[in-house]
Amino acid sequence: MQVRNTVPNGATRKPVIARQVRQRLCAPLPNKTTISRVAARSAADDVLTADVVIVGGGIVGLLAAQELLNQKLSVALLERKGLCAGATGAGQGYLWMAHRSPGSVGWALAARSMALWRKMLEAEPGLRGPLEWQDCGSLLLSTSAAESAALSERQLALNAVGLRATYLDGGRLAGEERALRLPGAGGGAGLRVDSDTQINGRATAHLLLERCRRQPGFTALVGPEEGQVTRVELAGACSSSGTAGGQEGGGGGAEGGAGHVVLTPRRRIHARRALVLAAGVWSGGLLAAATGQPGWAHLLQPRRGHLLELPRPEHMPPVVHGMMEMSYTKHYATSSTAAPHAASSASASSPSSAVASAPSEAEVDITFTATTSASGSLLIGSSREFSGWDATPSPAIVAAILQRSALFLPHLQPAAEAAAAEAAAAAETAASSTSSSSSSDGAGFQSVVSDSSSSSSSGGGAGPLAGLSVRVGLRPYAVGGLPLVGPVEGAPGLFVAAGHEGSGLCLGPGTAELLSRHIRKHVGGSGVLDTRSFDELLPDVRRRAAAAAAAGGAGGV
Repeated sequence: MQVRNTVPNGATRKPVIARQVRQRLCAPLPNKTTISRVAARSAADDVLTADVVIVGGGIVGLLAAQELLNQKLSVALLERKGLCAGATGAGQGYLWMAHRSPGSVGWALAARSMALWRKMLEAEPGLRGPLEWQDCGSLLLSTSAAESAALSERQLALNAVGLRATYLDGGRLAGEERALRLPGAGGGAGLRVDSDTQINGRATAHLLLERCRRQPGFTALVGPEEGQVTRVELAGACSSSGTAGGQEGGGGGAEGGAGHVVLTPRRRIHARRALVLAAGVWSGGLLAAATGQPGWAHLLQPRRGHLLELPRPEHMPPVVHGMMEMSYTKHYATSSTAAPHAASSASASSPSSAVASAPSEAEVDITFTATTSASGSLLIGSSREFSGWDATPSPAIVAAILQRSALFLPHLQPAAEAAAAEAAAAAETAASSTSSSSSSDGAGFQSVVSDSSSSSSSGGGAGPLAGLSVRVGLRPYAVGGLPLVGPVEGAPGLFVAAGHEGSGLCLGPGTAELLSRHIRKHVGGSGVLDTRSFDELLPDVRRRAAAAAAAGGAGGV
């Protein structure tokens, strides 16, 4: 694994990325989930029937279930692992607009989602506690004069669309965040957006599930026997060409594509009206198998991320706002190019001898983020890497995150030094071990949950790492930087809501509303159901954009 200080020149990477996309779009389909196109079956032949079947119990799937239940549609929700087993359970909980670009489709979806979150609270003020809602505001941090100039431009752009943003020079910033010290030779600043907030993703997921369970017509199938999809059967002759079911003229009812069936080890689940794939990064593989088009699997890539939770060190002033260094905003720029795969990935990060000694060659982006949880602990991040499907914690990455964070929060320096020592010890153990396959978890970071999401804790004791826990999840990165939301062409009644990367909480309510509109149009719903404002998110639009960019070797959406 390599950690670099600068982003490699994009012009030198585009031909490589383009070749990767072409190779993946033409790659053979992995034989993991089988597909059979069959005629619609009667409900009597199936163990369970619902108007809508949703595969995936993360924040997007749960919000979609709640929205569809509110529209009087019955819903069966399938989750193979458990609540918060994916990216939802590993996130920091930011509901932010400060780092987004006004005028983009991503901005519009986030703004709508923020409005829906606030509408929910206005209707039920008592939800603030269960959601762990904190009106802490955000601080976007610059560390150089050039970044500060860009921060000032961002302030103007945000204010122009009605989002109040306040520019803070170094002196004012120090007064608002007493624990903060900006690294660099000077010229750093901050941009404060008071309307930004945060919630607890895990608590929110549990709350949503309970709300769904209280509604008639809801069924949750959770666990490897009940919720693991082993086979998808699409009703009718669904082909790879044709118009998108659920768009204008898509039609509803049986002739509009009802009757899709999902098989689990124990059941057949019949989707009377619609089947929704909202399983995060796994949605790509399911969609590829269901349609027979392998290119879908490569539009969604696993992007591993680490987040640390630890007690605030003694004598350290509280962290008041949610904080994020400005370089984090690059993750929210859209591009039509493919995600670099595993070892070929690269992003900006801080130097770390511990990371440099790690055996993996994958490059890791380390960007400082920090906030205080509702319980008072520090949430420190973050990392991003294309390293395949491994979701186990890395001591080297933990050390790199703490080293980067200590540049901004000097009270974390003892923890950074201790983590670097543990990472070095883990690397030495891994290098000398010839028989143990479990040594990669490292000394002091023992994984307690595996597969799609992992959590680990330090060995305890009274040292600077006492009470440290590590969350690891696989963010569903969508090629091009935008999620896939809407119907799949040539497969009426099949919908996708995936690819939100690290923004499931911030984009979830808007995604659920948009998905509900697509489904209601598909089943012949009446009223004003505009979806055209978000046509850029349609799955086939995203797929064609990625293919075109791969063929031309060009970036930019």
